[in-house]
Amino acid sequence: MKNIIYFCLYNHNTFKIMTLLKNKILLIALSALFFTFTQAQKAPNPVVINGHITDKGSYTKIYLDTLNGQNPWIFASAIIEGDGSFKIIAPINATDIFRLRLDDQNYMMLILTPGETISFKTAGPKLGGNAQIEGSFHTQLLYTAMNNSQLFENRKTALNQKYNEIQSSPKRDSLSAIIISEFRANDSLQKTSLKSQMEKYPASLAWIFFQDKLDMTSDFDIIDKIDAATFKAYPENQYVRQYHKQVEVERKTAIGASAPDIALTDPEGNIRKLSSLKGKVVLIDFWASWCGPCRKENPNVVAMYNKYHEKGFEIYSVSLDKERNSWLAAIAKDKLVWPDHVSDLKYWKSAGAAAYGVTSIPFTVLVDKKGKIVAKKLRGEELENKVKELCE
Repeated sequence: MKNIIYFCLYNHNTFKIMTLLKNKILLIALSALFFTFTQAQKAPNPVVINGHITDKGSYTKIYLDTLNGQNPWIFASAIIEGDGSFKIIAPINATDIFRLRLDDQNYMMLILTPGETISFKTAGPKLGGNAQIEGSFHTQLLYTAMNNSQLFENRKTALNQKYNEIQSSPKRDSLSAIIISEFRANDSLQKTSLKSQMEKYPASLAWIFFQDKLDMTSDFDIIDKIDAATFKAYPENQYVRQYHKQVEVERKTAIGASAPDIALTDPEGNIRKLSSLKGKVVLIDFWASWCGPCRKENPNVVAMYNKYHEKGFEIYSVSLDKERNSWLAAIAKDKLVWPDHVSDLKYWKSAGAAAYGVTSIPFTVLVDKKGKIVAKKLRGEELENKVKELCE
């Protein structure tokens, strides 16, 4: 699955400065100093973090990193005193996500708002959700939600262990069904709990961290509410803007919307348009030769095509491959006999995938004879039942 937003990656190769560039290094340092000074001038109410690291060990300094895409950089820092105490003063002009860091393995995320005075204390040498935080509403909201979610994740771990343990039991099938039912119930409760918190405080950057807990299609009502509230509150925030774009794509490809056209090249180099199939029931199938679940599903798709093609069913396959030969070999090996195979060989940057907000594959979109989207993300028996309904 492709992740859209990353908060904790650090590229060690971002800055490779040779020793011969000492003058440039000095210039950069002076520029950074000037930037910090001017930002402080603009921010009469900086964030103040009064903290304490219990059992600080060999740590002598703590850093507050601002996040720029995947490359954090130091925004402010402070000396950790012998008793573990520290004080960071940061000139912040807008609510945003930051990283409080002791080192690259020991850090936590903060959501800071100008003017906050924060009290911070760890339960041990590790930064994280067990820290006591006061004075930062959005940070407290983030870790309340994370700690609550962790209870459900712990339950999942226990159920997985239980499931593995009963595989040698003669009652495996009946016991497995019970555990799977409990697993689904736990997922449902987790989502209900999260939605309840979101409903209370929709305009928070905290919810950016929980995108993977919601389904863009089935949970669109709460996603739309969160998007509207955060985009209104933080229209210039890079993460909010990126999420807003994803929501807008979902809005354009919602159930009942007209299917956006796709025009990509087939294996022979000819342009094939999705719109050319209007008047047919069309399955838009996003897949790739390297996608195991896609290849596993292909026999079902082939059987469905053979069964319903004469009744007006077509498949428009959009590959997220990078290598042409791999793409063609998979088509041949899996006996994908329909003619509408297209790809721009751009992997996750596929124009077709972008048009439908595809972030994981296999991903299916079912379009009726009028060109309207009637279902998304269906597979197996559920997908065939819907195709049968539309073709009869």
